[in-house]
Amino acid sequence: MDRPRIDADTDAGLLIRRGGAVVADALLVGLLLGLVGVALSLFFGLAPSGRWTLPIAYLGYHVAFEGTFGRTPGKRLFGLVVTGSEGSSCGPRTALVRNLLRVVDGAVFYLVGVAVVVLTDGDRRVGDHVAGTRVARSGE
Repeated sequence: MDRPRIDADTDAGLLIRRGGAVVADALLVGLLLGLVGVALSLFFGLAPSGRWTLPIAYLGYHVAFEGTFGRTPGKRLFGLVVTGSEGSSCGPRTALVRNLLRVVDGAVFYLVGVAVVVLTDGDRRVGDHVAGTRVARSGE
């Protein structure tokens, strides 16, 4: 019996790619934050601490990459790009709005974001709806 093929052109394929990008980006942010912590500790005797360090680093990472390049390294790895609804570039302000709403989308291990993607037209999470963006397969 043939299994159904899931590729990036299907809703499930795009959702799987988005999930992979989230995991890749989280690992990269954690690695970068750890390296910065080690460097600060070795050279200055300081260590980043506090409950806001990781969320601010994660937000800054996404806003910087999506606002500048239209995608994070994780999205690039999985062949995705963030665009405006009409295909325009994302931009820093739009990236900020989109990523501030990760708090809502990420609730219950991204269950809210996944539900909104699956249940609405256009495969967009809450942050995408509010910011007027979409994640699509890149042309590369």
